[in-house]
Amino acid sequence: MVKESPRLDDALKEYTTWMDATEELRLQTKLNLRRRVTNFVKGVGNKRVIDVVPEHVEQYLASRNVSPITKDADRRAVSSFFVWCMKGKRHWAINNPCYAVEIEGMATNGDHEPAVLAVDDCEKLLRAAEGFEDGRLVPYIALCMFGGLRPHEAVRVTWEQINLADCELRLRASQTKTGTGRTVQICPALRAWLRRYKGVDEIYRPYFDEKLREVRTGLGYGRPTKEKPDLRPWVPDVLRHTAISHYFRSTGSYGRTAEQFGNSESIIKKHYQSRVSSKDAKRFYALRPVPVKPAKGLAGARRRTRKATSPAANVVALPVQAAA
Repeated sequence: MVKESPRLDDALKEYTTWMDATEELRLQTKLNLRRRVTNFVKGVGNKRVIDVVPEHVEQYLASRNVSPITKDADRRAVSSFFVWCMKGKRHWAINNPCYAVEIEGMATNGDHEPAVLAVDDCEKLLRAAEGFEDGRLVPYIALCMFGGLRPHEAVRVTWEQINLADCELRLRASQTKTGTGRTVQICPALRAWLRRYKGVDEIYRPYFDEKLREVRTGLGYGRPTKEKPDLRPWVPDVLRHTAISHYFRSTGSYGRTAEQFGNSESIIKKHYQSRVSSKDAKRFYALRPVPVKPAKGLAGARRRTRKATSPAANVVALPVQAAA
């Protein structure tokens, strides 16, 4: 029997209160659900929970100018909300309206291939980041592109965790999607980018999100607008997929790749074989920061100093006792 069903905004308040108190969900999961469900409630209007039907969910998703993958993430978050509304003593709905919703363009049974950024676009992204506000976005982008960190993992990394001497980055359990810590080996390409831009800023600050969107928009990625209708969707994990694809091509090892990126070997076999060529991988790992130009006059001064100084002038006479 269905009890009196509340309006969506009231149900959302109780759902949020429950999430704040529960220990069943990780913090990142709570933040994801809160954001997506709040957007849904705002988008469909303040209906009673029991009155929401699949058509309302489909109309909301159709209004979202995002990729099918993002729409599916929205659907799953909203579905979790309705499952919660049906459980326990609430019984605010009889059915979950998300169960009957299909997303156009979304592959089923996990058969969709992960998006991989072309090497040319990788270089354009890095160059754009280098030229933006003294390169403060570069470390975050490099960690995702070469280290294969998930976006929500990269935002939690601090410089103190990065060991450039031993070429390692240790992720704590609280920083990963799986809740298990892992050590990421820092490849020469990633080390070069991190060394160059270490100290420019923190790895991530909240306002970086807007700056990252600006950079991606300049490269042709983002939400299409009237002014820029040809923008292509940006897949949130595309840099991670790019990193895994090149790493597997370079090593050919399911085990090493799974360990490096926190996946299972079965996922590597299913999604990351033959995604890039050997030629692509070679170009990818050859990407380096733009060389620093010496200060004007400095190189010339050094040349003049070398010419003016004879070899004999560089010889320091040893003390008599030491020479004996």
